[in-house]
Amino acid sequence: MQYDAVIIGAGAAGLACAKVLQDNNLSYTVLESSNQPGGRIRTDVVDGFQLDHGFQVLQTGYPDVGQYLNLQGLQLKKFPAGVAVRFNGRFHTIADPRHHPRHLFSTIASPIGSFGDRLAMLKLAHHVCNCPFEDLFEQPEERTIDYLGACGFSQKFIRSFFVPFFAGACLDRSLNASSRVLKYLFRIFSMGDAAIPLGGMGEIPQQIVRSLAEDAIQYNSRVVEVSDGAVRLADGKTIQGRQIVVATPESVLEELLEIKTRSPAVGESCIYYSSDWQPPFKEPFLLLNGDDCGPVNNIAFPSMVAPQYAPAGKTLIAVVVVDDEYRKKTDLEGEVRKQCGEWFGDAVNSWEHIRTYQIDQALPDQCPPTHNPYLLPKPVSKNIRVCGEYQSLPGLQWALMSGHMTGKHLAESM
Repeated sequence: MQYDAVIIGAGAAGLACAKVLQDNNLSYTVLESSNQPGGRIRTDVVDGFQLDHGFQVLQTGYPDVGQYLNLQGLQLKKFPAGVAVRFNGRFHTIADPRHHPRHLFSTIASPIGSFGDRLAMLKLAHHVCNCPFEDLFEQPEERTIDYLGACGFSQKFIRSFFVPFFAGACLDRSLNASSRVLKYLFRIFSMGDAAIPLGGMGEIPQQIVRSLAEDAIQYNSRVVEVSDGAVRLADGKTIQGRQIVVATPESVLEELLEIKTRSPAVGESCIYYSSDWQPPFKEPFLLLNGDDCGPVNNIAFPSMVAPQYAPAGKTLIAVVVVDDEYRKKTDLEGEVRKQCGEWFGDAVNSWEHIRTYQIDQALPDQCPPTHNPYLLPKPVSKNIRVCGEYQSLPGLQWALMSGHMTGKHLAESM
């Protein structure tokens, strides 16, 4: 049998492409090397806890995400619109007064930054929120660290706020990623919510899979060779398609198409704990390490946002480490527990370690120059196309949009 399209990879981009092809009555199959869909977006259930593969959120501020997902069906639970920054031995809340008016004075009085920094924040928000979203990717770009300095932010505020914030989103504590990335992140955090589905982040790809034909995805099917009109699997089987769509991470794409990508991967470690302990916060703000020391970059309490993330009476704690100096240590969990003990006291001794996820290729590096995600990559050949993070940007929105645009282009051309 020859399919209209063979899609390699059942991540968000590959699934979005498949959905468009199906809606246009084209024949397709999706080849996935693992035993489940989602790529990096997965959720494991361990002893009643929902553990996402690395702490992840869905940003409702993305302009088109509702076009690709049924957001109501995901039963999203939203994090508060703010953060608590650990600075000089204390937590200081920085919250959006539109959503949390009671934190207005504590936000203004916070030692995290000066009046000039707050003014620079307002100017940055005005700039990124008052132009068409697509225009952000046409603007000149530079390293984020240089851009923030040019915007007038103090070095103190950059180190205590932007470093852990940006590292939590892009895994980049050096702030070398493109200023375009900072701008779109700042915009979506300003105009939307960070949320998680009731059933875990893995519910996102599962929702798309449920909209596809029952036999649309062939699992445990690792592709080892791609040619015009066909792919060969590790078991020797050949599958033919009028068009081949490669929707894999860049590292896999390099092997299959012998294309050298410019983006090295950056990694993260996510350590999950269980506890009967209740955090000393009424609202489950994301905690950022503004002291720039120790392994912890940020901490989240998913079960305080979505109770289904933990059994009744239990708190799920997600600790993210992005610094390779600490990630490579043999006693990473012990180092993390020690720092958490300094923050929260003896209660940390009772935390139960559930699992550690070491994700060495969590995201591609996003240093400038970056690609415009609203533009499709040029075809590799007449019958081979690429979608996903290659010549785009990493992130759920961009993966879905890239797959959707690719599927739409194929549907129109066929």
